[in-house]
Amino acid sequence: MRGWELARWGGLFLCVAALTVWVIHGGHIFTKDKQMVVHREYDPIFDVMRERIEWQPALRLGLDIAGPVAAVGFGLWAAGGWLRRRKKSHRV
Repeated sequence: MRGWELARWGGLFLCVAALTVWVIHGGHIFTKDKQMVVHREYDPIFDVMRERIEWQPALRLGLDIAGPVAAVGFGLWAAGGWLRRRKKSHRV
C-alpha cells in the first residue's frame, strides 16, 4: 500500500471509530468527566428509602472532541480519494 492509500483508510477508520465511541458513551454534546451514581438504602427503623448521590470520575466522550476527530479522519479520507482520482486522470 502506498502512503496516501494507507492514510485514506486510516482516516476512514478514525472517523468511524470516533463516532462509534461517541454513540457508545451516550451521544452527549459536551464531554463529561464525572458520572452520577445514586445509592439507595433502606432504613428499617424509620421505614424510608434514602438516596445518597455520589459523583465518580468517568470520562464520557462528547461531540466537542469526537466531532473534530471525525472531521480530520474524513478529511484524510477525502484528500486521499481526491489525489487518487487526480493521478488516474493524469495517466491518460
